[in-house]
Amino acid sequence: MSRRILVIDSDPAVHAVIRACVEPEGYTVESALDGARGLRIGASLAPAAVVLELRLSDMPGEAVLRGLRRRSAVPILVLSVADRVEDRVRGLDLGADDYMGKPFGAVEVLARVEALPRRTPVDPPRPHLLIFDGDRLEIDTHRREVRVDSARRDVTRSEFDLLLALAEQPGRVQSRAKIARRLRVGRSGRDVHVVDVHVRNLRRKIEDDPARPRRIETIRGAGYRIGLAAA
Repeated sequence: MSRRILVIDSDPAVHAVIRACVEPEGYTVESALDGARGLRIGASLAPAAVVLELRLSDMPGEAVLRGLRRRSAVPILVLSVADRVEDRVRGLDLGADDYMGKPFGAVEVLARVEALPRRTPVDPPRPHLLIFDGDRLEIDTHRREVRVDSARRDVTRSEFDLLLALAEQPGRVQSRAKIARRLRVGRSGRDVHVVDVHVRNLRRKIEDDPARPRRIETIRGAGYRIGLAAA
Protein backbone atom coordinates (compact mmCIF):
# COMPACT_ATOMS: atom_id res chain seq x y z
CA MET A 1 0.00 0.00 0.00
CA SER A 2 1.22 3.50 -0.88
CA ARG A 3 2.65 5.56 1.98
CA ARG A 4 2.78 8.77 -0.05
CA ILE A 5 0.81 11.78 1.16
CA LEU A 6 0.23 14.60 -1.29
CA VAL A 7 0.06 18.03 0.38
CA ILE A 8 -1.40 20.84 -1.74
CA ASP A 9 -0.99 24.19 0.01
CA SER A 10 0.52 27.52 -1.04
CA ASP A 11 2.23 27.98 2.34
CA PRO A 12 5.62 26.19 2.51
CA ALA A 13 5.44 26.24 6.32
CA VAL A 14 2.42 23.93 6.23
CA HIS A 15 4.37 21.39 4.19
CA ALA A 16 7.27 21.55 6.66
CA VAL A 17 5.01 20.98 9.67
CA ILE A 18 3.19 18.05 8.10
CA ARG A 19 6.42 16.49 6.83
CA ALA A 20 8.04 16.70 10.27
CA CYS A 21 5.04 14.94 11.80
CA VAL A 22 4.31 12.15 9.32
CA GLU A 23 7.70 11.18 7.87
CA PRO A 24 8.92 9.63 11.18
CA GLU A 25 5.87 7.35 10.89
CA GLY A 26 7.02 6.02 7.52
CA TYR A 27 5.14 8.34 5.17
CA THR A 28 6.62 10.25 2.24
CA VAL A 29 5.30 13.75 1.59
CA GLU A 30 4.90 14.97 -1.99
CA SER A 31 4.53 18.75 -2.05
CA ALA A 32 2.57 20.98 -4.42
CA LEU A 33 2.47 24.73 -3.81
CA ASP A 34 -0.32 25.31 -6.32
CA GLY A 35 -3.38 23.49 -7.61
CA ALA A 36 -2.12 22.75 -11.10
CA ARG A 37 0.93 20.89 -9.81
CA GLY A 38 -1.22 19.13 -7.23
CA LEU A 39 -3.51 17.77 -9.94
CA ARG A 40 -0.51 16.57 -11.98
CA ILE A 41 1.06 14.79 -9.01
CA GLY A 42 -2.28 13.33 -7.96
CA ALA A 43 -2.82 11.89 -11.44
CA SER A 44 0.64 10.33 -11.69
CA LEU A 45 1.44 9.07 -8.18
CA ALA A 46 -1.77 7.54 -6.78
CA PRO A 47 -1.08 8.80 -3.22
CA ALA A 48 -2.49 7.13 -0.12
CA ALA A 49 -4.13 10.41 0.89
CA VAL A 50 -4.30 14.09 -0.06
CA VAL A 51 -4.17 17.07 2.30
CA LEU A 52 -5.67 20.05 0.46
CA GLU A 53 -5.96 23.73 1.36
CA LEU A 54 -8.95 25.37 -0.34
CA ARG A 55 -7.26 28.76 -0.69
CA LEU A 56 -4.54 28.31 -3.29
CA SER A 57 -2.48 30.82 -5.26
CA ASP A 58 -3.50 29.77 -8.78
CA MET A 59 -7.03 28.36 -8.61
CA PRO A 60 -9.84 27.65 -6.17
CA GLY A 61 -9.17 24.62 -4.02
CA GLU A 62 -12.71 23.47 -4.76
CA ALA A 63 -11.71 23.02 -8.42
CA VAL A 64 -8.72 20.92 -7.37
CA LEU A 65 -10.93 18.82 -5.11
CA ARG A 66 -13.38 18.15 -7.94
CA GLY A 67 -10.51 17.30 -10.29
CA LEU A 68 -8.98 14.84 -7.84
CA ARG A 69 -12.35 13.25 -7.13
CA ARG A 70 -13.15 12.79 -10.83
CA ARG A 71 -9.94 10.80 -11.27
CA SER A 72 -10.07 8.57 -8.21
CA ALA A 73 -11.51 7.81 -4.78
CA VAL A 74 -8.28 8.88 -3.03
CA PRO A 75 -9.04 9.95 0.57
CA ILE A 76 -8.94 13.75 0.84
CA LEU A 77 -8.48 15.82 4.00
CA VAL A 78 -9.40 19.47 3.47
CA LEU A 79 -7.34 21.90 5.53
CA SER A 80 -8.62 25.47 5.59
CA VAL A 81 -8.78 28.70 7.56
CA ALA A 82 -12.49 28.77 6.66
CA ASP A 83 -13.86 26.60 9.45
CA ARG A 84 -17.55 27.43 9.82
CA VAL A 85 -20.10 24.63 9.75
CA GLU A 86 -21.21 25.84 6.31
CA ASP A 87 -17.61 25.58 5.02
CA ARG A 88 -17.35 22.01 6.29
CA VAL A 89 -20.65 21.09 4.65
CA ARG A 90 -19.49 22.52 1.32
CA GLY A 91 -16.14 20.71 1.45
CA LEU A 92 -17.77 17.38 2.23
CA ASP A 93 -20.40 17.85 -0.46
CA LEU A 94 -17.66 18.43 -3.02
CA GLY A 95 -16.16 15.04 -2.18
CA ALA A 96 -13.78 15.55 0.74
CA ASP A 97 -13.54 12.74 3.31
CA ASP A 98 -12.58 14.93 6.25
CA TYR A 99 -12.20 18.63 7.06
CA MET A 100 -9.93 20.34 9.56
CA GLY A 101 -9.58 24.04 10.28
CA LYS A 102 -6.44 26.12 10.64
CA PRO A 103 -4.51 26.59 12.83
CA PHE A 104 -4.06 22.88 13.40
CA GLY A 105 -2.04 20.53 15.54
CA ALA A 106 0.47 18.40 13.65
CA VAL A 107 -0.38 15.33 15.75
CA GLU A 108 -4.04 15.73 14.79
CA VAL A 109 -3.10 15.83 11.11
CA LEU A 110 -1.25 12.54 11.51
CA ALA A 111 -4.19 10.93 13.29
CA ARG A 112 -6.62 12.04 10.62
CA VAL A 113 -4.36 11.03 7.74
CA GLU A 114 -3.96 7.56 9.21
CA ALA A 115 -7.73 7.27 9.68
CA LEU A 116 -8.58 8.30 6.11
CA PRO A 117 -7.97 4.95 4.36
CA ARG A 118 -10.18 3.24 6.95
CA ARG A 119 -13.03 5.58 6.02
CA THR A 120 -13.31 4.25 2.47
CA PRO A 121 -14.38 0.58 2.81
CA VAL A 122 -15.90 -1.40 -0.02
CA ASP A 123 -19.64 -0.89 0.23
CA PRO A 124 -21.61 -4.07 0.92
CA PRO A 125 -24.29 -5.07 -1.58
CA ARG A 126 -27.53 -3.17 -1.08
CA PRO A 127 -30.93 -3.13 -2.80
CA HIS A 128 -31.16 -1.19 -6.03
CA LEU A 129 -34.27 0.73 -4.94
CA LEU A 130 -35.53 1.70 -1.48
CA ILE A 131 -39.16 2.85 -1.47
CA PHE A 132 -41.14 4.61 1.27
CA ASP A 133 -44.35 6.56 1.82
CA GLY A 134 -46.61 4.52 -0.45
CA ASP A 135 -44.14 4.63 -3.35
CA ARG A 136 -43.85 8.42 -3.14
CA LEU A 137 -40.21 8.47 -1.90
CA GLU A 138 -37.66 6.46 -3.93
CA ILE A 139 -33.95 6.11 -3.19
CA ASP A 140 -32.05 4.68 -6.16
CA THR A 141 -28.76 3.32 -4.80
CA HIS A 142 -27.29 2.54 -8.24
CA ARG A 143 -27.89 5.95 -9.77
CA ARG A 144 -27.58 7.70 -6.40
CA GLU A 145 -30.83 9.52 -7.08
CA VAL A 146 -33.72 10.55 -4.85
CA ARG A 147 -37.19 10.88 -6.34
CA VAL A 148 -40.38 12.24 -4.79
CA ASP A 149 -43.60 11.50 -6.69
CA SER A 150 -41.38 10.26 -9.56
CA ALA A 151 -39.63 13.65 -9.82
CA ARG A 152 -35.87 13.65 -9.27
CA ARG A 153 -34.67 15.88 -6.41
CA ASP A 154 -31.24 17.44 -6.69
CA VAL A 155 -29.50 16.25 -3.51
CA THR A 156 -25.81 16.57 -2.70
CA ARG A 157 -23.45 13.68 -2.09
CA SER A 158 -23.65 14.08 1.68
CA GLU A 159 -27.42 14.51 1.67
CA PHE A 160 -27.80 11.27 -0.28
CA ASP A 161 -25.48 9.41 2.08
CA LEU A 162 -27.40 10.72 5.10
CA LEU A 163 -30.77 9.68 3.68
CA LEU A 164 -29.39 6.27 2.72
CA ALA A 165 -27.99 5.74 6.22
CA LEU A 166 -31.46 6.30 7.67
CA ALA A 167 -33.29 4.37 4.95
CA GLU A 168 -31.18 1.24 5.42
CA GLN A 169 -32.56 0.95 8.97
CA PRO A 170 -36.12 2.30 8.73
CA GLY A 171 -37.70 3.19 12.04
CA ARG A 172 -34.42 2.94 13.94
CA VAL A 173 -33.13 6.11 15.54
CA GLN A 174 -29.55 7.02 14.62
CA SER A 175 -27.60 9.48 16.71
CA ARG A 176 -26.03 12.54 15.15
CA ALA A 177 -22.58 11.20 16.09
CA LYS A 178 -23.26 7.92 14.28
CA ILE A 179 -24.50 9.76 11.20
CA ALA A 180 -21.44 12.03 11.34
CA ARG A 181 -19.20 8.95 11.23
CA ARG A 182 -21.16 7.60 8.25
CA LEU A 183 -20.67 10.93 6.48
CA ARG A 184 -16.95 10.74 7.32
CA VAL A 185 -16.87 13.72 9.61
CA GLY A 186 -15.76 13.58 13.22
CA ARG A 187 -17.72 13.49 16.45
CA SER A 188 -17.04 16.93 17.89
CA GLY A 189 -19.88 19.32 18.66
CA ARG A 190 -19.12 21.24 15.48
CA ASP A 191 -19.14 18.08 13.40
CA VAL A 192 -22.54 16.91 14.61
CA HIS A 193 -23.92 20.33 13.73
CA VAL A 194 -22.88 19.52 10.14
CA VAL A 195 -25.45 16.70 10.32
CA ASP A 196 -28.15 19.17 11.38
CA VAL A 197 -27.39 21.40 8.40
CA HIS A 198 -27.63 18.45 6.00
CA VAL A 199 -30.93 17.36 7.55
CA ARG A 200 -32.36 20.85 7.25
CA ASN A 201 -31.32 21.14 3.60
CA LEU A 202 -32.56 17.65 2.77
CA ARG A 203 -35.96 18.30 4.32
CA ARG A 204 -36.41 21.30 2.02
CA LYS A 205 -36.00 18.94 -0.92
CA ILE A 206 -37.99 15.85 0.06
CA GLU A 207 -40.65 16.88 2.58
CA ASP A 208 -44.12 18.09 1.61
CA ASP A 209 -43.86 20.58 4.49
CA PRO A 210 -40.30 21.00 5.80
CA ALA A 211 -41.65 22.71 8.93
CA ARG A 212 -43.60 19.52 9.76
CA PRO A 213 -41.31 16.73 8.53
CA ARG A 214 -42.70 13.21 8.10
CA ARG A 215 -39.92 11.50 6.19
CA ILE A 216 -36.99 12.49 8.39
CA GLU A 217 -38.13 12.70 11.99
CA THR A 218 -36.24 14.34 14.83
CA ILE A 219 -36.24 12.25 18.01
CA ARG A 220 -35.38 14.82 20.64
CA GLY A 221 -32.25 13.98 22.57
CA ALA A 222 -31.57 10.87 20.46
CA GLY A 223 -31.13 11.70 16.77
CA TYR A 224 -32.99 11.14 13.52
CA ARG A 225 -34.91 8.35 11.80
CA ILE A 226 -36.94 7.59 8.70
CA GLY A 227 -40.45 7.97 10.02
CA LEU A 228 -42.07 5.79 7.37
CA ALA A 229 -42.30 2.06 6.77
CA ALA A 230 -40.57 0.69 3.68
CA ALA A 231 -42.89 -0.24 0.82
